[in-house]
Amino acid sequence: MKKFVLILQFLTRIPININLKADEKDFSEGIIYFPLVGLIIGMFVVSVHYIGYKLGGAFLASVMAVIVEVFITGGLHLDGLGDTFDGVYSNRPKDRILEIMKDSRLGTNAALVIFLSLILKIAFINSLDLSKVYEILLLMPVFSRLCIIYGARFSIYARSSGMGNMFIGKTNNKHVMIAMSITAVISLINIWALPFMLIGLCFSLWYVRHISSKIGGMTGDTLGALCELSELVYLFYFLII
Repeated sequence: MKKFVLILQFLTRIPININLKADEKDFSEGIIYFPLVGLIIGMFVVSVHYIGYKLGGAFLASVMAVIVEVFITGGLHLDGLGDTFDGVYSNRPKDRILEIMKDSRLGTNAALVIFLSLILKIAFINSLDLSKVYEILLLMPVFSRLCIIYGARFSIYARSSGMGNMFIGKTNNKHVMIAMSITAVISLINIWALPFMLIGLCFSLWYVRHISSKIGGMTGDTLGALCELSELVYLFYFLII
């Protein structure tokens, strides 16, 4: 229970006034709860989408769903997405890329990718079949957090120290299998989501290989970017089927 609460506090801004004594091992082992935390995030997304639809229709609902996910996570993964694109696509050497990614200032690449990802997510959600949209949105954060676990398992850490080091290189096959089992059970809500366990794995492996070719591994920022990008891939998958 302690590890679940730690991960919930880490991945969301839900006010939980519990001070827990924890070390790095608690966080690294708590990675198995990422899909469960994703389910909680999905509940907020679905609830706000429903309110938005009642207030103003499908487009307003899509906008509100995207906004509430940003607020409930504190923009944690969007920040990683922006930092990743600022650094990785700056066409600089590895050391300089890592410096840029640590810079708190927002660059042009970051602004563009954050804006485009939000617009795409709104458009994708707005295009979903309304009879299935709540099942799809409920599971979206579940699968994107599973992709983080894939990324942490099949990569090495690109820095000497940092937040991502709690998970990257510390996640093992047991963690992955437990998280996949949890995700599979949750996916019974919509069995068409089950194939995305494999699709998400393939996308994550490609992404890890691509980023590793640039900086020699992964960081916390690139895991955040993986989370955001996998949600777009997930929504696109459902638009196709």
